[in-house]
Amino acid sequence: MDRLVVCSWDTTSCDAAAFALARAEALAHDAALVVTCQRIEAVALAPCPLGCAASRTGLEAFRYLAALAAGLHSIALGEHEILGQVRRAADDAPPPVAAVLARAIAAARAFRKRHPVDADSGSLLRLALRRLPAPASLLVVGSGPTAAAVCRAARDLAIPQVTVASRTAPAWLRGRASAWQPLDRLAALPPHDLAVVALGGDAPVLPPADLPAAAVLDLSTPRRTDPADPRVTDLRALRELAGFEGRAPLFADLDRDIDRVLAHWSEDAGSPVGRFRRAVELRRRADLERIARRHPEIPRHVLETITRSLVAHILHEPSERLRALDPATASLVASIFEPAEQP
Repeated sequence: MDRLVVCSWDTTSCDAAAFALARAEALAHDAALVVTCQRIEAVALAPCPLGCAASRTGLEAFRYLAALAAGLHSIALGEHEILGQVRRAADDAPPPVAAVLARAIAAARAFRKRHPVDADSGSLLRLALRRLPAPASLLVVGSGPTAAAVCRAARDLAIPQVTVASRTAPAWLRGRASAWQPLDRLAALPPHDLAVVALGGDAPVLPPADLPAAAVLDLSTPRRTDPADPRVTDLRALRELAGFEGRAPLFADLDRDIDRVLAHWSEDAGSPVGRFRRAVELRRRADLERIARRHPEIPRHVLETITRSLVAHILHEPSERLRALDPATASLVASIFEPAEQP
């Protein structure tokens, strides 16, 4: 734990050049990367090679990762996409770093179980409407997960007219939008009350004339609108509305889950629970390799996510019961799962 280092880059509403620079610096760390719409995190068990301005070490870094996975640092409190982003970083990380991230995820999952919040990128539209007038017509520019979540939120908010503009018509369009228009016709569309821009990093910056709307909400990272356009509300502005100062009790509550996870982690591999979990993990890895060979069409990170999640779910209750046993009985139970010695 003392070797853990998390270096951070705030990419909220930054332009493409700043985002590219932040990503290049993060990649230079040769670390596991967590990339979100607000930040890039480089997670490693080694000193920061570049002396980053924003970095955390040791227990502070671990608590930060757990809070990150729990959605406490997200603009939309508790948004669930961040948990998957941290999990993907764990899937691609070296085993020692993956173990740290897995335990941060475990603390976050325990916290989320007690504080279920159905938040996603669509929650950002609800947040923006605290400042902007409720629209009768909404133009959503983009076709990715953020655009889909915004359209779902718009449907729940009963916004009468929702038009999606994108390069190709998204598969999720039916039931979430009134109409679809190709992106190259964007500037020719009739005026809307609000345009939400949710484009990927390879998309061009949209000039003000190409956005026929009275107000604009840019949820893209990097931003895809002109910073001089006075109509634009961006992620940085939404962050000011999010009320982070009111989340202190939630951070304190998360500390309980973190302390529990760290206490379990302190059990060395020789303890009954440690031996039990290690034996199951070795079998998981062996089966993962077998499945990967038989099904090369399934991405490796998908197999990692499914098998890790399944094993963690199955092992939780048996591990708790094993901890409650006397040492001799617990050791005997653990030995049942360990591979037999070869003659």
